[in-house]
Order: sequence, then structure tokens, then C-alpha cells
Amino acid sequence: MRRLFVTAAVLPLLAFPGVAPADTSLGLRGGTLGGGVELSHAFGPRIGVRLNADAYNYKQTSTYDDIDYDMKMKLQTASLMGDWFPFANNFRISAGAMFNGNKLALKGLPTGGFYTINGVPYNTAQIESLDATVDFNKAAPYIGIGYGRAITRGLSLIFDAGVMFQGSPKSKINLTCGPLATPPECAQAQSDAQAEQSRLDESLHSFKYYPVISLGLAYTF
Repeated sequence: MRRLFVTAAVLPLLAFPGVAPADTSLGLRGGTLGGGVELSHAFGPRIGVRLNADAYNYKQTSTYDDIDYDMKMKLQTASLMGDWFPFANNFRISAGAMFNGNKLALKGLPTGGFYTINGVPYNTAQIESLDATVDFNKAAPYIGIGYGRAITRGLSLIFDAGVMFQGSPKSKINLTCGPLATPPECAQAQSDAQAEQSRLDESLHSFKYYPVISLGLAYTF
């Protein structure tokens, strides 16, 4: 009688793909946060949870406000997501929290032996180095939509599109005066560097919303 009862309870679940037994998947993905891994678990046809970790580093030379920079971008995030599957299929609405370890480091490069700071030229005898860093809020909420559910054993597609609310980035410019700079020249250079920092902060204001798009493959166990 018990076996008959269990069979009667399970058969309706097997008859509808949207209510298959919950399971766990491990995936690899790549996107605007870099490359990473995803661990996902579905508690049922409509609720799931995911743990993600992504990273990527790249370098390039760029020019901002007449200053050439060697730029190093370090992307490093980890996230805990709650997933809701409103139609009990692979479409999901996700929300959660992200650890945002993204950083930007800039090293100023003299052009023709001069740094142009706040429109004022300084030679390399007056300015020894010019560096900048850009940091973001470490804790960032996330909301988005996606595709993929750890519900059927085997290989499947995973996709996410959403926004990380990382707040307005904060920059810091560090200027070191050279041995031949007089105290007034050094004070003026520091003041010009602060003006550059204010403009850089203003230009970065739009980056408080970071677009998150990723695509990958997951295997459900």
C-alpha cells in the first residue's frame, strides 16, 4: 500500500516537465564580469539559489583630459542569487547581493617630457609620478532576468542579463613632485591634481550601474 501511495504521488510530477525533482548543477560562464563558475540548486519548480564567482584582468593605454595612462582593470566579483521561475520553466527572475572587488589602476605617462594636469604643463623634473585608482562599493545589489534551471540531468544553456548597483565610483589621484620642483610649484601641481580628480569622479558617475550579461553551459547532476 505504501509503494502504491508513493507511486501515485510521484507520477503527476513526472507527467509535467515544470515540476520535475529538484537538482544541482555546476556551470562555466563568460560575460561582462569576466569568466567564472556557477553553482546552482533548484528547490522546486519555482524557487532556486545560485552562487557565482567571476574574474578577469586586462590592460590598455588610454587618454583622459590630455593625460595618457597605462590602465589596469581588475574584475573580481562573487554573488549569491535567489531565483524565481514564475512560469515553472527555464525563465527566471533573479535578485541578490554581490561582492564587488572591481578595481581600476592608472599610471600617468608623460607626453613629450610633460604632464598636462588641469591644463597646466609640468615637466618630468617637476613631476616624478602621477597615479590614480578607481574603487567601487564592495557590496552591491543585483537584479536581472535569465535562463536556466537545475532541474533536468545533463548539459544545458545558462544566460543572465541584469544590473549591478555598485554606486558612483570613487577616484584618487596621487601626485609625487620631482626633485627640481619648488614648494610653490609642488603646491600648485597638487591643487591641479585635485581638480583632475574632481572631473574624473564626475565622468565616472554614470558607471554606478554596471551591466551584467553572461552566457555559459551547466551540467545538472
